[in-house]
Amino acid sequence: MWLPLPVPAFRFLAPHGHASVAAGARVVVPWQGGVRIGVVAELVDIGVAPALELREAVAFLDHEPWLLPVTRRMLAAQAARTATPVGLALATVVSVGLDVPLRHELRRLAAVDAEAFGAHGAALADGAWVDAEAFDNELLATWREHGLLDERVGPLPRSERLLCWRRAADGDLAGRSRAAQRAALAWLEEHGPAASAAELARSADVPIGAARALVKKGYADYAEVEPPPPGAPWVVADPSARSVPAPAASSGALTSLVHGGDRERRLARLCAEAGAAVRSRRQVLVLVPEVAAVDGVAAALAATVPTLTLRADQRSELRTAVWHEAASGTPLALVGTYPVLAAPLPGLAQVHVWDAASTSHKLLSGTRSVARRDAEVLAEAARAQLFWYDVLATAELRARRPAHIEAQPCPRPRLVTSDLRASTTWPLGSDLIRVLRQVADRGRQALVVVPRRAFAAGLACRRCGASVMCPHCDLSLRWHARRQRLRCHQCGHERPAPRDCAHCGGDELAPLPGAGTEWVVREVERIVGGMPVWQYDADHRPDLAPFLAGESGVLVGTSGVLRLPPPPVLSLLAFTLGDALYGHEDFRAEEQALRSLLQAAELGGERRPLLLVQTFRPEHPLWRTLAADDVQAAVAAFGEATSARRARYGYPPAEHWARVQYSHRDRTRAHAAAGSGAARFRTAGVPSAALVGPAATGVARVRDRYAVHLFLRSADEVALAGWIEQLDRRPGDGVAVRVDVDPYDVGIWLE
Repeated sequence: MWLPLPVPAFRFLAPHGHASVAAGARVVVPWQGGVRIGVVAELVDIGVAPALELREAVAFLDHEPWLLPVTRRMLAAQAARTATPVGLALATVVSVGLDVPLRHELRRLAAVDAEAFGAHGAALADGAWVDAEAFDNELLATWREHGLLDERVGPLPRSERLLCWRRAADGDLAGRSRAAQRAALAWLEEHGPAASAAELARSADVPIGAARALVKKGYADYAEVEPPPPGAPWVVADPSARSVPAPAASSGALTSLVHGGDRERRLARLCAEAGAAVRSRRQVLVLVPEVAAVDGVAAALAATVPTLTLRADQRSELRTAVWHEAASGTPLALVGTYPVLAAPLPGLAQVHVWDAASTSHKLLSGTRSVARRDAEVLAEAARAQLFWYDVLATAELRARRPAHIEAQPCPRPRLVTSDLRASTTWPLGSDLIRVLRQVADRGRQALVVVPRRAFAAGLACRRCGASVMCPHCDLSLRWHARRQRLRCHQCGHERPAPRDCAHCGGDELAPLPGAGTEWVVREVERIVGGMPVWQYDADHRPDLAPFLAGESGVLVGTSGVLRLPPPPVLSLLAFTLGDALYGHEDFRAEEQALRSLLQAAELGGERRPLLLVQTFRPEHPLWRTLAADDVQAAVAAFGEATSARRARYGYPPAEHWARVQYSHRDRTRAHAAAGSGAARFRTAGVPSAALVGPAATGVARVRDRYAVHLFLRSADEVALAGWIEQLDRRPGDGVAVRVDVDPYDVGIWLE
């Protein structure tokens, strides 16, 4: 069985006297003195002798599989590919049913004398069921080990404090003056409990005093009741969505890649395919990389097929309702981020991966898997069609060799590159200033994307150039001018600005040139006069309803603004520093920059906004590609060059990579541990060409820990997993070891 913990699979005896149960059902087992919910991976028969060494499970929670066989296969494959325990894969992906509050009760076995329980014998003397919370966990473990107990568990019934009907109206509610009270009482009797007197008053359309009078007079009262389970929250179609002609059904290929074009046309293809499957009484799963995109995709699907979403921010009762609706086999489309992959869809016919090339498919915790690859395993196990959708056919997507490729026409962006080398008006160049004034004069909308939040990348001494550094990280403290504070965006350390330079004693500290959102907002406000200007970043989440409804203004923010709903009258999309899109340590950076810019150009729908990019490198291939007369051919050539370069240097997808990170508070010990790890790999037979490092990370110290990396690479995933098994994950001496298979960056990576 599997437990949702970073542990391997365990064996338990089935509960005494259990009925027949299928693999995949939830089971409650004793764990560290208490009990824990796990999942039955498989049921096997064992001999008497091995059984004596196993503990007995407490109870099954299901008679049918909670996780389908295809889901269990996907989880096992994820664990193997990421070199992590299968329990961690379970905890990473399954978000429903494993953390249910339990009612755990016990009683002594009839053949056991009450005196065997010592001081607790009296409590267990009559053989009745007793709440397990009344006893110490260690004591329970001892009794369980000696076979003294009978135990049972089940989900703890939910209860809410609701206003309930108590008795019928009588003479005390007679008369015209009490008509509102009678109406409220009648509503309560007909419709059932209300959450409060205020809600009863709203529902019955009476003054709140009338509802409160019912409580005071004893006609209604508050009580703890078990509410009925909520129904599945079906998605409502977006009536304002732009209509795009529905394409014909595809060729029926097992794997398909749809790329290029614009978002609405790719969505139309998804809706057409999903519609055909649901009309055939089958089910469809849609994997979306980010929570912000779930609602938009689901609303588009809801216009065609019954649609549900499975979201981490849903209440647990709603997620459970969605889970049961899916398990019932109802023909539907289910949309969500990576936890949707575990949903029980017995009629699964299609798996769709939206924005398939997004780096957000890479999980940042747990197994650190790539959800897109898990979707591929699920589709194969279920013998379902697999579709990838993206604005760009990246090297990884092309390497999957889809049977069918649909390249939609790629419109040429209205691109203007503005050379910052000759600019004297940092951080906004003369071209951007001129266009922003036109936006203000015409009452239009603009998005200005800035590489970082805060005011500036830091404060530096005008005399010696030294920056004010974080005491815990090898990074400069970011300058937040509005709060007059310096803050580290890695560890959270804060301090006021110093009066003097710690290096030379100079008394003039000035912001570094790396402009953040605060700085850009200040400059934009000067340019556009009284036009509204909003700042949107990790520190500021204003109400953008007026802007998203079409009010003219300028929204300044980090890249998160690109994941907001498209503004209806957007005329300008500007990047204050386009070089920041690809100027970092990541072999995918240029490809992802091209992808981001192609997506950004889609924000205005059919009337594409002006795309203005400020850059110190106007000759960069990225800008030449976007400015080409035949953008589709230029993008294809860019992709071929990217694939050839990766193959030449052995980067994914040409080879599979794994990163092993060693970290310690002492730099020397971190490097020594990485050196020992490299020697261990060589001794285990890892070829020298397959081992890269040790190498210091881009930022040597974060949160008082120094990090050093080793990289393993191989064209064979099985060989790579075998090498990782040779790793000593607990070398001691305070060294922390983390493994990331298929890393999505080569910069510093510390949690």
